Amino acid sequence: MSAAAYQPRTDLIAKLRRRSARYLSCDTVRPQLSRGMVSLSFDDCPLSAFETALPMVEAKGWRATIYAAIGLCGTTNHLGLHMSEEDMISAHTRGHEIGDHTFSHIDALVSGANAVTADIALNREAFARLGLPRAKTFAYPYGEVTPAVKRTLAPEFDLLRGIHAPANDQLDLRLTASARLYSSEIDTTLSLIETAAKDRRWLILFGHDVRENPSDFGCTPSELATVLNTIEQSGLDVLPVRDALEQVRS
Repeated sequence: MSAAAYQPRTDLIAKLRRRSARYLSCDTVRPQLSRGMVSLSFDDCPLSAFETALPMVEAKGWRATIYAAIGLCGTTNHLGLHMSEEDMISAHTRGHEIGDHTFSHIDALVSGANAVTADIALNREAFARLGLPRAKTFAYPYGEVTPAVKRTLAPEFDLLRGIHAPANDQLDLRLTASARLYSSEIDTTLSLIETAAKDRRWLILFGHDVRENPSDFGCTPSELATVLNTIEQSGLDVLPVRDALEQVRS
């Protein structure tokens, strides 16, 4: 039996701290792009992302970003079975970015900056053991973050990705907005893709499992195919988060 989904805190203090992180300790940029971009990312390391999503992305000639919590490798939870370490190495070899997601998928709002830093150190040790390059970008597990965590992690990564929806063309490199590859929000994501093409924005998408009966945090293969076809038809460039950030900075 798979483990139940972890539920982040929902009390008023947690909500206020979560909200304040969007407005404090920011590093804001407004990209000036000649053409819009999309980055596809998959959090944790569900095996269905490796076996189903990545081949679909590769069939378009694109590459994605896996935000890997190496401690989840080989385990099973609400997202299904997770990748093996060998799968992670294969994804890297095939040109996908392997980003950091802490080692044990730790909740930064509950644990605090010191615990998150220690867990990232474990993930970096695992990356090195597997021959993976040190990650340049990071995604907060559960999207949970505080201003103190933002300040602590800013020197460690070029970009820190959140899970809140994009509202304009500004990017906070310490808490970058993203759109969901969730079955319940596909229509919203398709609309954001159109906006990115029209307004020449950089849009980061994130999901988890991709299977016929996905979790609440994933989508079906046919839904992902619709997203990928819409991106292709829009004429957007598709790059891993790390490579798209280089385009933004140039």
